[in-house]
Amino acid sequence: MKDYQLYTKKFVTACTTSLRNDYRQFYDDFFEYGNRSAETALYFIPGINGVPGQIRFALPSLMKRYGTDIYVRCLNVPEFSSKAFIWEKYIPANMDRKRAQIVSDLNELGETYKHVKIIVSSNGIYDFMFALSGVDQCLLEKAVLFWVSVAPDSFEPTQWEKLFYRINGFQEGGHRWFAVPNSNMLKMLNPEVSVWHQWKRGGIQKKWTKTDIEFRFRCFGMLWMYISISGFNHILEYMRKDADFPIRIKSYILAATEDGYWQGKPESAITKLIDRYFVNREVLYRKVSHLWVLDPDNLDDLLSLDR
Repeated sequence: MKDYQLYTKKFVTACTTSLRNDYRQFYDDFFEYGNRSAETALYFIPGINGVPGQIRFALPSLMKRYGTDIYVRCLNVPEFSSKAFIWEKYIPANMDRKRAQIVSDLNELGETYKHVKIIVSSNGIYDFMFALSGVDQCLLEKAVLFWVSVAPDSFEPTQWEKLFYRINGFQEGGHRWFAVPNSNMLKMLNPEVSVWHQWKRGGIQKKWTKTDIEFRFRCFGMLWMYISISGFNHILEYMRKDADFPIRIKSYILAATEDGYWQGKPESAITKLIDRYFVNREVLYRKVSHLWVLDPDNLDDLLSLDR
């Protein structure tokens, strides 16, 4: 780590403290649940900086659709632990380890279970395509895939980097890392920086909090996250060059049309990317942001497509 900026040390210290000590309901490394002898297995591949425990956020909808006699396994690689810094995770050697684990997991599930449901979060779809050439045909013939939600295959430059790198940035592995603030007051600039979302169904109300699902740390009275546009793009390019696509297994896709990662691009741009990577697919479009598209209503609708 080098090229410390004005408040980098304070931000990294706050990030370190939060990573080791803060309570988060779903952001952890628990990766296996249910009945190993069930007929149906669910396999979860997280997105960038995602972790195995995030699948629990979706378990109510999954059990509603597939029952409680299921086996759930999540991609679990030590280098991508919930206790690891994001800037330590994304190097080519770690992506190779992740690919090997996906191949091993899916081939084992294909040999063992009658039905396999693959649930992929966000950019995790590019991990899946990177691994797909090593997956056995017996798995592909019995599997269906869910993708929630559609993430672009590269990140575009952001003006936020120019501002925040000078405040809290540093260089690691040849890439510039910087922390961006998260607040509902800033969501007019980018909906992905919101920190809570109110959900209602009939008489039921829940307030979803981002810090339970994703990693954020507190500094100067606000929540922050470290990102690297060049670092993420380097890894996505590394995976895409050996990716196996288009994906031909039956796929059900949930796309957010107010997704901040698409930076205001029209729905047609999302559809074009889906058409590039998928052949046999059904798509649900919802007018909401990238993370908050993952609510019980939208999940129930998506899972119901698997008839």
